Amino acid sequence: MNELINILKLPYVWGGIGAVLGAGLGVNNLSIWLLAVLLGLFFITMRITGPPEEGKEGRLFAGGSLLMVGWVLAFSIRGIVI
Repeated sequence: MNELINILKLPYVWGGIGAVLGAGLGVNNLSIWLLAVLLGLFFITMRITGPPEEGKEGRLFAGGSLLMVGWVLAFSIRGIVI
């Protein structure tokens, strides 16, 4: 469990998940619901990890932003390519 939490602390993991979601599903109801669930899981992960260490706050909070940015970029690229 601790290893999983350490992996989920990495912001690039959340960005990658968002990119896969956006590229795979684009923008539809299922994608929005999955994104909402993922944001909820991100908040739960933040709650489980506890307060961040000084100087590492940005890494902890960047995951949610990268989740959204990855999703938006991926569905935009998907829309251009397809």
